[in-house]
Amino acid sequence: MSSYQLGKWDLTKLVKNPKSPAFQKQIKELENQAKKFEKIKSKLDPKMSTKQFMNILQQVEEISENMSKIGGYASLSYSSDTQSDEATSLMTRISKLGAEISNKILFFDLWWKTQVDGKNAKRLMKDAGEITEYLSHKRLFAKYALSEPEERIINTLDVTGISALVKLYDKITNSFEYKMKIGNKSKVMTREELTNYVRSTSPKIRETAYKTILSKYSDNKGVVGEIYQNIVLNWKDEGIEIRGYESPISMRNIGNDVDDKTIESLLSVCKRNSPVFQEFFVQKAKMLNMKKLRRYDLYAPAAANIKEKIIRMINQ
Repeated sequence: MSSYQLGKWDLTKLVKNPKSPAFQKQIKELENQAKKFEKIKSKLDPKMSTKQFMNILQQVEEISENMSKIGGYASLSYSSDTQSDEATSLMTRISKLGAEISNKILFFDLWWKTQVDGKNAKRLMKDAGEITEYLSHKRLFAKYALSEPEERIINTLDVTGISALVKLYDKITNSFEYKMKIGNKSKVMTREELTNYVRSTSPKIRETAYKTILSKYSDNKGVVGEIYQNIVLNWKDEGIEIRGYESPISMRNIGNDVDDKTIESLLSVCKRNSPVFQEFFVQKAKMLNMKKLRRYDLYAPAAANIKEKIIRMINQ
């Protein structure tokens, strides 16, 4: 039986070589684009023609696309090996570049959110096509927007603040190695390899797999917990104290283009129908010949006829 050999991502369509002069040229061209765009600031007017507005949007799109190529390369390169010092260094460097580019074109984003009245916004979006939804979504953030200097500071500090914490968390947790006994042999695995065993047909293996995964987080709970706590505090400080969101989750909801009332309605419906889930777990326990499901049994493979039984149960 042939085995699959894991290869490397081909990222050359984004960046051919991050050490080459061509890459430096790619960065320089992006910086020049952003610098040129800054000259548009004095020309912004809610009463401008839709043609002028679309021309500005096209420039924003080109800058964003070029930044995404460079940023995408750095992000994917880092994701492929979070332990690589070279990839980490590049990721930090490009994150800083991204913040600088964002700050250069920030004035347009704030102008669109806060300085264009509803009537002109509707007129300007008329010919925006598929970008209309994006532009409408942007205006939802108007009441939470800060002044340009304040937004610049947040963009700059995020590189060494919350973004750095997330990167540190990834670097720590992706370095975890898990040792688990399978049969008579002990095997060292990554988290992804070990996760396969939470779906084992053996209750004992499922339990051991879960406990083995969680043990590493328990062993490192001090540093992991501190990272998590500071990320949550950042959400609270920026989202509630500075921007004025009602709650940290409100910031997340609006970011996903879903209002709080919709989420509350969704949760209310789920709560009302919780007996359906409970009945499902009761039935699954019977299929597994267990008195009661444990946390370790949620993803346990059941009998071959489970699909028919679930459908029959739902239709009753």
